[in-house]
Amino acid sequence: MKRILTLLLCATLTLSLAVPALAVQSEQETAAAWLKENGILTGDQNGNLNLGSGLTRAELAVILTRLSDDTGDMGRNAAYYRTICPFTDVPEWAMPYAGYCAEKKLMAGYGNKQFGPSDPVTPSAACTVMLRYLDCPASQWSYATACDKAVELGLLPVEATTGPTITRGNIAVLIYRALNGMAGNSHTASQGIGDGYLTNGKPITEENVLELLREIEKDWPTDTIWGTRNTPNTNKNEVPDKECDRIMLRYGLSNIYGCGGYASMISSLIFGSTANPGRRLENLSQIRPGDIIFRVRNDNNKVWHVVVALESPNDINAFYITDGNHGETIQWPDRESPYSNMNNLDNYQGENQTYHLEAWTRYPENVPYTGNSVKVWFTNNS
Repeated sequence: MKRILTLLLCATLTLSLAVPALAVQSEQETAAAWLKENGILTGDQNGNLNLGSGLTRAELAVILTRLSDDTGDMGRNAAYYRTICPFTDVPEWAMPYAGYCAEKKLMAGYGNKQFGPSDPVTPSAACTVMLRYLDCPASQWSYATACDKAVELGLLPVEATTGPTITRGNIAVLIYRALNGMAGNSHTASQGIGDGYLTNGKPITEENVLELLREIEKDWPTDTIWGTRNTPNTNKNEVPDKECDRIMLRYGLSNIYGCGGYASMISSLIFGSTANPGRRLENLSQIRPGDIIFRVRNDNNKVWHVVVALESPNDINAFYITDGNHGETIQWPDRESPYSNMNNLDNYQGENQTYHLEAWTRYPENVPYTGNSVKVWFTNNS
């Protein structure tokens, strides 16, 4: 979706900045029409989009759910999201949407289980949720500076960020620019948003992915409890991960709990929630750090386990991995036990094998396999 109309929008943005008084309204209408066509923004009972009116936080939750849920998760699991809604002041009709946005870390409440569903949306709140959606590194902005960051990135004209509330028209512009205008913006990419860049703002290279993996190991070390939805009081994936949700759904797996949830969290902490789309890797010998590996049964094509590669296969096809929910704990390789958490391609190839491997990578196709990540996990890794 982020690729659609990119060139057209870049021209539109140039005109809007040059002639604000004329182009802001025109851009609002263009943006709103596009969002309506794609089912993200709907009108009232008469079909009016009411671009000059404000909207409530409950209405924003609905829009964000439509924006994020391109896999149909809400349609299948509305009852689940209603059940997990953590807020006590949300009306029945809005509970699935508030639950979804809370689960995906798109919106938060005020504390004390209050969401404020009828409260008007402020420009700061609108910019905050869109910066989260775009995986803009949190180190670069805060709630207090969200509007400034949005203006800097070209998501909104500065006049749209003033005043106590934001209009539906300016919400439409914010979303439209975010979806269509940022992929071709090299300045935005340099800030860590968009394909080709990691969540820390660095370009995607095997070395930079390894750096993030080693940071994640410090935050989620071996033996950290990681359970399933049937195991209370255990960790689960609470990182926004729209792209991993899409990948896991292909295998009928959860992106929240168990090994699939752990792999989703690792991948999203590295590559982001929506940027850097995954693709199935045809050549398993070219597995790289950060790739998601599925162990699939040969008799029924069901997944037995999901792990994340920490390096490329070596000359005997062995490579280290990390996994969650291994005895309901997270596991990383152990220097004192050199064969711990190691995979070997030979164990999953040939006749009479119980499982085969399927690998998904989020390295862009223009980032070629180098072979530089063989036997690297313990190199300079204290």
